[in-house]
Amino acid sequence: MIRPSLAICLAMALVMVLPLAPLRALNSGDASGDAPGDPSRIAIEAAAARAVGAHDPDPFTRNPDWLATPFLSPSELALIFSHPINRAVDQDPRISMLDPDVVPLVKLNDVRTRFIDDRLRNAIEAGASQVVILDAGLDSRPYRFRALLEKAKVWELDNSATQEMKQRRVHDIFGAPPPNVRYVPIDLDREKLTEALRGAGFRSSERTFFIWESGCMYHPTSAVMEILREIAQSPASSLVMDFGYQDDVARARKNPNSGVERFDAAWGQPWLFGVPKDTDAFFIGLGFEPVELMPADGPVAIRRYLTHRDLSVVGQGQPSADLPVTLAELAVRR
Repeated sequence: MIRPSLAICLAMALVMVLPLAPLRALNSGDASGDAPGDPSRIAIEAAAARAVGAHDPDPFTRNPDWLATPFLSPSELALIFSHPINRAVDQDPRISMLDPDVVPLVKLNDVRTRFIDDRLRNAIEAGASQVVILDAGLDSRPYRFRALLEKAKVWELDNSATQEMKQRRVHDIFGAPPPNVRYVPIDLDREKLTEALRGAGFRSSERTFFIWESGCMYHPTSAVMEILREIAQSPASSLVMDFGYQDDVARARKNPNSGVERFDAAWGQPWLFGVPKDTDAFFIGLGFEPVELMPADGPVAIRRYLTHRDLSVVGQGQPSADLPVTLAELAVRR
């Protein structure tokens, strides 16, 4: 006879284990993304990391995405229940920032949110009249920067399931999107970027700021190359994106304990693309002029974005990311 206490322990173990199998099975059918009908868990994970960073009490290092938390309803967070970032959203950051799976995500999103925000402001001030956000996920810039973007046209591109989630959250928070924002459903692996944009009113002759955040690494190399070539056809425009290097991606994919395998790949979104080490030659060959390449965990990023008022560093003493990411600001070559 099983004692009641042991029976309770067994029942709790089953409740914790059983949901994992359906989740993996649900996402195992599509190597380039979540199962059909599923919103991107990577997009939710990134928003959760921004939400944790937005709780930083130090304004010197706080993630500026104050909308990350409102964008995350219990329905979205339930989709990433297997990742500690799920519970970190509601924790005191002094506790959540002790978790080795949480810290690298929060640091990465602190850096890339502020890096891209800075470049967006610069682009609009320099005369960009169009903003295109690829793999938009729960990107809040069209709403956080509503006043700045008031005279610009904004297109958010993503797969239909993720975009439906985004529009539902926008409706719940704001009632309606700003009038200058257009949602364009697209399968970037199979559909032409320029055709989708043209059908939505995009003008390739106007100066455009493209954002591709936490996106290129989840697409096949052939799709990424085609998208970059298409963007390079927009004169006087610029692109900000993040990426991993080929060797680092391959190394992380071979390590079953890496975060990209335990979470991203398990969710059906493995890392597929990496940039070769000769970065300048790679981007120049595609029609871009590199303006800045900044490793997200390098000394420049730490000094600009991760150093507290007291000169300590966000996540100091915690492990670094097992797959380093680099931020790139690229200008279309004339």
